[in-house]
Amino acid sequence: MDAHTITKITLRSTDFERTLRFYNELFGWKFHQHSPTYLGFEPPAGIDGGFQKVDFFSPGDSVLIYVLVDDFEPYLRRIPELEGTSAAEVEVVTGYGEYVRFYDPDGNRFALWRTVVQPLEQ
Repeated sequence: MDAHTITKITLRSTDFERTLRFYNELFGWKFHQHSPTYLGFEPPAGIDGGFQKVDFFSPGDSVLIYVLVDDFEPYLRRIPELEGTSAAEVEVVTGYGEYVRFYDPDGNRFALWRTVVQPLEQ
């Protein structure tokens, strides 16, 4: 692995069981309980990490993490069923892609990212 590469991320969770259900059912992530206060996750590809157990934190008080998807709709239907929230507003990054922000049940900020490469106008 190259120096300065981001290798892991740690988010926060007030309820490990709810967190595990949300990400496992939404994205198929695998989980491992490393300690009573740390729940590790492994996505099918990309950066792994975990959730640190906390009693409380302010919703949205986290970095914005993008998860690659092919289509927004199946995820936007599942997010509220799994106690997450999303305004479902598509934001466009001209020439690269588009994304929709959502929050997990604890308020961690995420975005569904869809790559839509378009030539930039000159």
